[in-house]
Amino acid sequence: MWSLRRFARHHFLTRLSLALFLSASGAGQAQSGPTMIQLILDSSGSMFSRLPGGDTRMATAQAVMTDFIGRLPNDPNLNVGLRLYGAAINAADPGACQDSKLVLPMRGLDRSALLAAVRGARPKGATPIVYSLQQAAQDFPTTAGRRIVVLVTDGQESCQGDVKGALEAFRSRGLEVDVRVIGIDLDARAQASFAGVGTFVNTRSAGELASALGQAVQAVAPPAQVKVPVVVTLTSGGQPVTSGPVVRMTRTVGGAAAESLQTVGGEYRAELTPGTYSVQVEATNGTQTYAGLTVTTDGPNRFSFNIAAVQAVQLQVAPAQPVAGGRVTVTYSGAPGGTNNWVTLARREDPDTAYLDWSKVSGAAGQVDLAVQDEETVFEARYMLVNSDGSTRVVGRSAPFTARRASVSLAGPGSAAAGSQIEVRWTGPNNPGDYVTIVPKGAPVGTYLNYFYTRNGNPGRLITPLTPGDYEIRYNNDISGRMLASVPITLSAASYGLQAPTTAVAGSQIEVRWTGPNNPGDYVTIVPKGAPVGSYLNYFYTRNGNPGRLITPLAPGDYEVRYSTEAQSPNPTLHSVPVRLSAATYGLVAPREAKAGSTIQVRWTGPNNGGDYVTIVRKGAPVGAYLNYFYTSAGNPGQLTLPSEPGEYELRYSTEAQSPNPTLFSVPFTVR
Repeated sequence: MWSLRRFARHHFLTRLSLALFLSASGAGQAQSGPTMIQLILDSSGSMFSRLPGGDTRMATAQAVMTDFIGRLPNDPNLNVGLRLYGAAINAADPGACQDSKLVLPMRGLDRSALLAAVRGARPKGATPIVYSLQQAAQDFPTTAGRRIVVLVTDGQESCQGDVKGALEAFRSRGLEVDVRVIGIDLDARAQASFAGVGTFVNTRSAGELASALGQAVQAVAPPAQVKVPVVVTLTSGGQPVTSGPVVRMTRTVGGAAAESLQTVGGEYRAELTPGTYSVQVEATNGTQTYAGLTVTTDGPNRFSFNIAAVQAVQLQVAPAQPVAGGRVTVTYSGAPGGTNNWVTLARREDPDTAYLDWSKVSGAAGQVDLAVQDEETVFEARYMLVNSDGSTRVVGRSAPFTARRASVSLAGPGSAAAGSQIEVRWTGPNNPGDYVTIVPKGAPVGTYLNYFYTRNGNPGRLITPLTPGDYEIRYNNDISGRMLASVPITLSAASYGLQAPTTAVAGSQIEVRWTGPNNPGDYVTIVPKGAPVGSYLNYFYTRNGNPGRLITPLAPGDYEVRYSTEAQSPNPTLHSVPVRLSAATYGLVAPREAKAGSTIQVRWTGPNNGGDYVTIVRKGAPVGAYLNYFYTSAGNPGQLTLPSEPGEYELRYSTEAQSPNPTLFSVPFTVR
């Protein structure tokens, strides 16, 4: 499912054995040559959800990653790139499972570009982890060196890919890679999906995430622990402010106490560990906070702030009492201009540095649409002025407003056949990410099987699971992970049956009658006896009529006719009957030579299935080749026009029932 997430609140810290790159004897030993690190950041819609501490997953990831990037060492052999997934396309829209972009290649350490890309990421779409890893395999050069992938995600693969199998993309290019997966508040099911995929760590706070990120590259790019000079200058009305205010800098990640800067020659100075900071300036006109400053090992770590009072930007929110989990329109006026400022939503008690949703704005006035968290709490909109150094401060706030949850109800059948299609009516907020699913009774919140998004219409339709038993129909939200309503349903065993001949000629057409629920995706196929579940050869969908018709395989032997469905993967076998295929008789009767360009009569023997044909080709031509031909359905004998070029040829009885079209019988022919 494209954007569904798991939001269990169990503290579960697991480390899995490192696969692919580090050997027992070589762990921690850097290879010769450059080090290439690709950071892959989850920007799916669920990253707007909160961690237990209150911050959103995205805000936490951005704070930790900017802090991490600021502390990377200046090493000419270090090459760091960034890939984002889920940042451009809504989860249910076409292309969401290919929404993965390399925003910065692994060429050196472009610290400013990395910081800008991480800060600008906005959650939106699905979780195409497998596709992202496959693309990452193409991003790495094949030259010698150490290769590390650091994947930060708050969910499991949502596009039905095989995460472990995705690593084959690296092996196929001959690349050894150290894969580090860092989960953000993953439930047990999501954690299990990464079993055998490099090294995995689950985190539930900024501190745990920072520790995991640092450990992921400790062997080759240990974060800088030195202290570097930091200089802050203040101005007001265009004039320097050299004394009076108190300036403190607080590390964004790690919980360290604020450090006071000392006044030296009209500047405020300190020696600080590289990382991301906020600055508090206490002056006679109040305390102002500037967030998002990055102190780096390469500097220059000089920051300048205008502490003069700024005219407050006016912000209005509509509707005044929105639906929790819905959207609001924020109108702003009296803004200072610029093209990179933000309008954000936050809980009223959140610090100025926090935000839930945001949008870039420009100009003195305008409006934006923002998502409201699925919480019944008090929010406010804020106007964030972005300074030239990337730091921000709040220069306008809306009146506080309270989100209210809408009532939700479901109406569906109390019982149905397992594997059947049911209709479900619902009432509810119809917020982005709302969906209806069916799950076993008592399944953990966030579990889903078949589902439909409420935005796709009311009523919606669900294919029930194939196993009889007690289930629940649930109205959920895939961004907040909440279950908003549920109703019980009992599934009884469905009836399946097949009527088909027990023997037939290989390559012939047989008629099959079936009994079953005839759901979308139900089909009848023929496969070799004992073939794996989900196998298929020729087939027909049950929706196309009863009876249906199958072309049997060309090879004699024991087979099964199966009733299967696409509603579950791998497509299960719901009923089967045996059929034994005997060898078909093929033959061609025609003159052995004739004049170029003339027409000859050819008598044939064969099953005369749809797609059977007689052709003439050059002697030894590849299987499936053809020149002039006639379909056996056109009559017996058929008329065949010879090529205009003399030479040695073959007459062939072939069929389109299999690719490449096989030669079932042939005789030599000479064109004079």
